[in-house]
Order: sequence, then structure tokens, then C-alpha cells
Amino acid sequence: MVATTPFVLAAASLLGLVQAVPLESSVDAPLAPRAVAYKTYKGDGTTAQGWPSTSQWASFDTIWNAHVAYTNGACKYLGVGANSAAENTAMKAAIKQVGTDSGLDARFILAAVFQESSGCVRVKTTYSTNEGYRNPGLLQCFNGKHTCNDPKAGVSLRTPCPDAQIKGMITDGVGLTTSDGLKQTVARSKATDVSKYYKGALLYNSGVMPESGNLGKGRSNPCYSSDIANRLMGWSADSSPCNKKTVGN
Repeated sequence: MVATTPFVLAAASLLGLVQAVPLESSVDAPLAPRAVAYKTYKGDGTTAQGWPSTSQWASFDTIWNAHVAYTNGACKYLGVGANSAAENTAMKAAIKQVGTDSGLDARFILAAVFQESSGCVRVKTTYSTNEGYRNPGLLQCFNGKHTCNDPKAGVSLRTPCPDAQIKGMITDGVGLTTSDGLKQTVARSKATDVSKYYKGALLYNSGVMPESGNLGKGRSNPCYSSDIANRLMGWSADSSPCNKKTVGN
């Protein structure tokens, strides 16, 4: 899908920066006891090929606690102020509500938020190098309307980031206030089992499903779906150990 391609490239470049951040824990959000080692998932996203089912995913709060512990360090690395407790509360509530409104599992939305922006509410809007497409917000979505940091579009850094903007970043990225979000890419996967989430994640990141159906062949970040699956299992870290050169083997 042509419209999808531009924004995912910018989102992937931001992820590269976020994954290089130093660790910085939060007193208010200790690491969850379910911390797990990274497992590289390969193949088409089905349980038959070893991908986790939704019943194996960690709880929403476990995933939240494991990831929010890294947010302050990530925000600092990205050159923006750390989230306040109130901003984190608004983000958490928005993800849960938008999960209900969209019909998507809120845990999937949560994993995508931390994959794209480490949950920094003031994450800077990125622009694709060649086309100049905007990718704002917590989900670095294609031409989203909501952001708290987009000087190029006339939106100066906002502190605090208003609740309406935080929720808007989530509704934009999920596709309730845009036309090409997670809801649309999951639907485009045409899968009815849990693989719809892993395939939808690849489509959100890369725009095009590999002809082979191998999610490790994604053209933007081959490790994207594997990273999402690991986040859903409770893994979190400052960088992914997934090997982009071999994940598609």
C-alpha cells in the first residue's frame, strides 16, 4: 500500500534512536516480575510456527510496568523532558480506551507505543528523508493530527502535554482519527488468528507483506514483528538483540 510506506520508514529510524538509549529506571514503575529473555520469532506469525498466542501474552499491567521503567531514559536520550506521572496516567488510560473503541487488544497497542516511541509523550515528529511525510506522536503514524512536539508544523514543545493530545496520538496511530493505523493494518492482514497482530505490525512498519509471508523479510525493520511479540510476552530492554540479517532465515 503506497500510502503506508512513507511513515513507516521514519518510524523505523526513530526506533533505532530509541533502542540505543541508556537504561534509567523509574521509582514509580518498578520492573515487573515477569521479565523475560528475548526470543527471536521466525516465520509467518502463527502459533504453528512458534509465535505466542494471546493467552500467553503478559497482562497489560505487566507489560506497562516493564516498559515504563525505561521511558525516562529514552525521553532524555531523545532530547525531551521525561513524562510526568499525570501524563503516564493519561497515556495508559487512552491506550485502554482506544483498545475498547477499536476492537484491538490493548496490549498490542501498548507494545506498539513502546516500540515506536518508548512512550515519550513529547517525542518529536519525524519526517521521511525523501518524501517529507510527517510521522507524529506516540505511534509515529502517517500524517497524524496530534503531537506535542512538531516545530516544523508550528507545534512547539508542549509541557505538560495535554490529555487530549495524548489520547489523540493514540487514536491517530490506531486509526480511529486517521485512515492508515494499526486497526487498518491488522484488517489488511486478512488473518483471523493471533497472527493478525504480528502481520498487522509488519504492515504498519513496512507497508507491504513479503510474498513468502515470512515476517522476518519485512523491508523496513525485519525484526519488528518479533520485537512486538517479545514485548507482548513481557520483555523490555534498551535495545533489541534480534539479528536483522538472520531473522528471515
